[in-house]
Amino acid sequence: MPKIVKVDENGVAAELGFETGDEIIGFDGHPYEDVLDYIFYDEAEKFTINARTKDGELVDCEVEKLPEEHIGVEFDDEGQLVPIHCRNKCVFCFVDQLPKGMRDTLYVKDDDYRLSFVSGNYVTLTNVFDKEMERILRLHLSPLYISVHCFDKKRKVEMIANPEGAKLFEKMNVLAAHGIFMHTQIVLCKGINDGEILAETLTELSKLRPQVASVAIVPVGLTGHRKGLKELSQIDRETAREVIAQVEKFDKEQGGGFAYCSDEFYLKAELPLPSFERYGDFSQIENGVGLIRAFEKEVEESLKGLKVTDKKAEIAFVTGQSFKGELKKCLDKVQPYFPSCTFRVVDIVNNFFGTSITVAGLVTATDIIAQAKNMPAYTVIPSTMLREFTHTFLDGISVEELEKRLNTKILISAGGADLVRAAKEATDQCR
Repeated sequence: MPKIVKVDENGVAAELGFETGDEIIGFDGHPYEDVLDYIFYDEAEKFTINARTKDGELVDCEVEKLPEEHIGVEFDDEGQLVPIHCRNKCVFCFVDQLPKGMRDTLYVKDDDYRLSFVSGNYVTLTNVFDKEMERILRLHLSPLYISVHCFDKKRKVEMIANPEGAKLFEKMNVLAAHGIFMHTQIVLCKGINDGEILAETLTELSKLRPQVASVAIVPVGLTGHRKGLKELSQIDRETAREVIAQVEKFDKEQGGGFAYCSDEFYLKAELPLPSFERYGDFSQIENGVGLIRAFEKEVEESLKGLKVTDKKAEIAFVTGQSFKGELKKCLDKVQPYFPSCTFRVVDIVNNFFGTSITVAGLVTATDIIAQAKNMPAYTVIPSTMLREFTHTFLDGISVEELEKRLNTKILISAGGADLVRAAKEATDQCR
């Protein structure tokens, strides 16, 4: 059980006499499992803290507080979230398609309902049984992000190689009945869960509205490292157009704001993206739905009130193959504010994972080093190329090492606003 390492003198725990070294073993008679228990009860008004003092005495402390008042303790590392591993063998699993020799952590597959709530990770619920379902409902872990893929039970089991997958909609019905909101995704595999199966899946998801708040359809990602895996087809231009037409028609019939194709579908289809307004609250942006329109909007907003500078600078903007056209359009809007600057788009072919992978988020430093030549003093890369909360690419090379290899100062952009900021930062450093 987690030991208390700090007590806030202004918190409820201090008033109750808690000290460092005491342990919280549960709330309301439910055993303490992880930090989600603390988060839930920290916002509650009336409950019981079950604890063990550092002298070994078991105590139950009744708490009545306002929602904005906090328990006010910090724990040691015990009780932190340790990811629950995936029990599936999905035919499209990206981890199974990674090249050998990368860091061990990159091969870890999680399928954790807690990370779905905390971080928006998509989960299949095949790790959720009666005990976990009771906890989700009791702590009201909402919203959750669910990987659906298809309604057809037989096809679903074939896709994820786990019989528990056939029970998904039963579990979703329970969640919906208890007011848990869900955002869902379908990884579309040509000839497997498209066409009539996709139509059935969308229809069944719509029956759970409003608790199922949205569904994103994303194309399967296939690397060049699929030896021994099920043969799957790339989503080509024609297929992408068929899927977009089907999804947009269905969404219109639903009144809009429910079913979305990811930006990648439109790029593959060579069709214009929907308008910014079409994406509503951008609830599926982490799934690549509306990402480009949001990026464009950020650029436009950041240019408002920006003064024109006559300083000279050459700046390279690194991206993947699929985004190069959209990036050039955005830079065309930025250029008039930096008329003496030269903007260069460096689009990288993904040889590391396979040339069919075209998104910027999977570009590695290895490929940048091999392809980016004669780089200018400043280079902008998107933050999506880096592992979360780090300055390290997926191949383990750091931003600092890349700077040395390319002899350039790297600026990291987390969106359209950062794109403009990077251009301004580079010119500000020029005489």
